[in-house]
Formats: sequence, C-alpha cells, structure tokens
Amino acid sequence: MSRLVMISSRCGVPHGADAQAEALHDIMRQRGGLWMGWSGAVGLAGEPRRIAMRETTGYTRQRWDMSPAEYAGYYHGYVHQALWPVFHNRPDLAAHQKSTFSAYKAWNEAVAEMAAEEICPDDIVWVQDYHLIPLGRGLKEAGLLNPCGFFLHQPFPPGDVFRTLPEHDWLMRSLFYYDLIGFQSGSDVNNFLLCVMRHYRTERLSATTLRVNGHIINVGVFPCGVATHRPTRHAPLAPKNGALYSRKLIVSDDVINDISGIHYRIDAMRNLLNNHPQYLRDVTLLQLSDPAKEYPHFSPQLERQLARFCSEVNGAFGDLSWFPVNYLHNDALNRRAITGIYARARAALFTPLSEGVSLSAKAYVLAQDADDPGVLILSQCSGTAEQLKGAMVVNPYDANELSEALHSALAMPLAERKQRHAALLTQVRQYDNQWWASAFLDALDGMPAPPRFPRQRGIFTPHNLY
Repeated sequence: MSRLVMISSRCGVPHGADAQAEALHDIMRQRGGLWMGWSGAVGLAGEPRRIAMRETTGYTRQRWDMSPAEYAGYYHGYVHQALWPVFHNRPDLAAHQKSTFSAYKAWNEAVAEMAAEEICPDDIVWVQDYHLIPLGRGLKEAGLLNPCGFFLHQPFPPGDVFRTLPEHDWLMRSLFYYDLIGFQSGSDVNNFLLCVMRHYRTERLSATTLRVNGHIINVGVFPCGVATHRPTRHAPLAPKNGALYSRKLIVSDDVINDISGIHYRIDAMRNLLNNHPQYLRDVTLLQLSDPAKEYPHFSPQLERQLARFCSEVNGAFGDLSWFPVNYLHNDALNRRAITGIYARARAALFTPLSEGVSLSAKAYVLAQDADDPGVLILSQCSGTAEQLKGAMVVNPYDANELSEALHSALAMPLAERKQRHAALLTQVRQYDNQWWASAFLDALDGMPAPPRFPRQRGIFTPHNLY
C-alpha cells in the first residue's frame, strides 16, 4: 500500500479551534504516512533552518522553521498581499512586488528540496493550498514521478480576476504539473476550466481530464469535510447567573478581514431591531473573532471599524442589562467552548463575501441538539452553500436580506428546524474529512473519475460546465 505524504503550509497537531488543522491531523492519524510543513516558528536571521522529525500518534511529522525574510516576503508578502486578495475576488486590495514573488518561488524551491529527500518511489503526494502552488512543478523537475495532487482550499476566481496577478501565467503553468487538482465547489472548477480552455492549448480527453500544453491533468470537486468522530462535550457558556445567554443567541464566527462581511451582519442586526422591535432585549448577536488566524496586513484598521459599528448599534438599542451585539476578539475560546456556543445558538451567520468552504458552518451543524436545533444561514458566495441543503442561503452584501433571514430563522417552527437540521446533519456526517481524503486520494491513485457527489446546484458535471 502506498504511503501518503501530505505537504501543507503549516503542520502540527491543532490547538484551539482550527477546524482545518484538525481535519488534516485526523486524516493522517487514521491513514498514517508523513506530514510535512512549516512549524509556525520564525527563526533568527542568519541561522540555519531548523528541521525536526517527530513520530506522533499514527504518523510522522516533519516540520521546519521560516526565516524572518521568508516570513515577511513569502508569507505576509506574496501569499497574504497578492494571492489572498485575488483568490477572494478583491484584486483592488492586492499589492504586487517582484521581491515578494521571488520570496514565494524561493520558499517553494526550498520545500521541494526538503520534500524530495523524504519522498519514496511508491509514495502518493498531496499538496495543500495556494501557499504551495509551484511545489508540484519543483518535484517533477527534480525527477520525482510520484502521483502528485493539489487541493485548493480557497475559491478559484474568474479568469479575468486571476489574470490580474502579474505572475498568473507562471502560476497556471505550475498547476499543470499536478496529476489531479481538487476544488471546493462547482463554481471554482468551472472558473478554472474556462480560464484554461480560453488561454491555453487544451484538448478535452473526458469531462474531467484535459491535455494542456502537453500535460494531462484531472480536475474534480472534493468539498472538504470536518472530523466527525469525536464526541461532542459542551463547555459552560456563560457565568453562573446565565443572564446574557438566557436570550436567543445568534452566533457569527469569522476572522477579521476584507471579505468576512462582518459589518453587513452588524447592519443586519440594526435592521432586525428597527423592523421587528419584538426582538429588543430578547436577541443577541455574538461575534467571535480569533486574532491568531488574522493577517496583520488587514486586521488593525478593520478591527477598529468593527468595534465602532458594534458601539453604534449597542448605543442605539442597548440598555444597562442588554447589548444587541457582543464582540469577542481574543483567543481565549478553545474548541470545546466554541462548540458549546454553537450548540446554544438559535441561528448562525456564516456569510463571507467570498469563501471556498466553511468548516465552522459544518461544526455548527454537528453541535446542534437534534431535538431543538438552530438554523444555519450561509452566504451564496461560499462553496458551502452548494453542499449543505437545508441551510438558508442569502446575499451577504444585502443587510436587509440578512435581517429578514434572521427573522425567519428566529421565528421558524420547531418542525421545520428539525427537518432542515436532519438533512444538514446527514450531509455533514456522510461527507466528512475521511470521505474527502478517500475521494481525493482514490482519484489520484488511479480511479478514472472524480468521486460521486450528489448533483447539486453548481456542482461540476459535464452538463453544467458552461
């Protein structure tokens, strides 16, 4: 049986509430193999790179440090200031500097060199996310012929947006070195294919297989799932008097950035209280934001803006015993505490302006009490909306639509809430992180077609490519 070698931006046992890291760790723990990636540490300038190999439960980890120059140029330079805005449909926010792209290429060359020393002839290689787009190219140019797949956790933008990157052609040609490219949603794979077929010499060998500039690549939709096997244990949610959360709770859990759409949710609360005054002193929006997941390039000004929005709404509607918006911007909440908050929330708003998939939304579904579940509200601009039937889907830019969705969720009869939740729970459990890994790796290891996923609005099939 082939060994799995997974290479990601970061590598390690998850701490806190990082659902993606937990999903990857759980996959490696059950499958075994080698997981390689950055340790999260930044060394001192001029010091040799520290590389550590460690045996952990079920698999081996190899982690390495990053130099200060790599951290500034590659990580916070090219990834966060060039790739992140473009892949989230905000090219107006992108900063393009040749030095940061050079740092991006140099980092991927260093990773390819370290990985090539560990990869054996029978291994299967799985590369995670746009931090490492050129890695497959580097491995193939080093002579490694292993099956090598790439999964994009971010949305893939329309071709005209992607091509605003000065290095778009080099990045696209780097993707052609992978045997299989996986996407979160049908919209993403359609954007990719339309861009490829428009700008490159392409031959369609099948619905999911292309010959592009002499390279044969396969594509497919593989929605990432969450780890579902662990028992749910709820943490205490509030102080002993429980005064705050005796009211109906709406939860929103986002990193503060330019595509989170948090300010639209604050406006939605303002509209909800203006248009439906019966919710005064009866409903609270709890906005969770973990600073550990933020990009310093984006966060400080946005954090101040968000605090001001919250103050305006609380000042207009709150009193001594109640605030309509409660905002937690710290890393004090661990996974168990957040699960407890999710479990008690009558509604959840996961409505970013652009997103590949929301694992937090799936975690919310898992946390609900099936006898009295809450209502999930998703952005139409998220790949999650293609996958989870039973959620309410809204335009994240429309505060009026958001407020009416909240009103519908809060007033929804129990029978309808239970019906929606049952459908959501079935999907989240069936298409969990282990399904995701099996579907992708089976396709990479020689299956002729991508996994069978229920045909849904926007899911890629040969019939809805255009």
